[in-house]
Amino acid sequence: MKIGVLDSGIGGLTVLKRLINKCPNHEYVYFGDTINMPYGEKTREEVIKYGNNIINFLGSINVDIIIIACGTLSSNIEYLKSNKKLISLLPLLKNKLDNYKEVSIMATPLSIKTNAFKKYINTKINLIPCYDLAYYIENNDYEKLDELLNIYLKNVKSEALLLGCTHYPIIKNNITKYYNGVIIGLDEFIVNVISNYKESKFSLKLYFSKTNNKLVNNVENILNMHNLDIEERIL
Repeated sequence: MKIGVLDSGIGGLTVLKRLINKCPNHEYVYFGDTINMPYGEKTREEVIKYGNNIINFLGSINVDIIIIACGTLSSNIEYLKSNKKLISLLPLLKNKLDNYKEVSIMATPLSIKTNAFKKYINTKINLIPCYDLAYYIENNDYEKLDELLNIYLKNVKSEALLLGCTHYPIIKNNITKYYNGVIIGLDEFIVNVISNYKESKFSLKLYFSKTNNKLVNNVENILNMHNLDIEERIL
């Protein structure tokens, strides 16, 4: 099975890593739109345009399915167009968090505007719009990240915290400084879907719309892999 995975940048690598670890026998193609990130503070029209461009590219290289490994795009998936099967992360949350009395959700402003999380989580939710986090994660600015996390999480009392952007698991250790409840990532529920598909020989190809040494280092650190096949591709 040839599986396309897309995100605005490096966040979707958290999903890709979990897939490779649990379901290694597939051909994986990843596209991170680093030149246009972050998506979460742009307009819906902008992110849908970017998302459709990536979907068209992945379709042109004959992937069988496309995983929308971006919380912002997943919350707007009904506006995306494709002749391939699209798999969104948000529907995978259905019935998974209902045992908690309250779930706080860290997500991008655009994701929260859609109210998409309310479709799949039946318990009480506390929405936390997180401006700039994805940007500072991409740029390894941990001093600024800690400053923002302190602001966003200082009053959170819920027993569970959903990381509604795939960038956020990258800084899970930082998040635990300010929150000591159960932390749940969007990446945690994808494996059960892919495990049902026919296996093939493992391969991995990574595309980014903008690359540099910092990006390569980030990719290697997140995936814990080296000598990766990374190509810059502007769509």
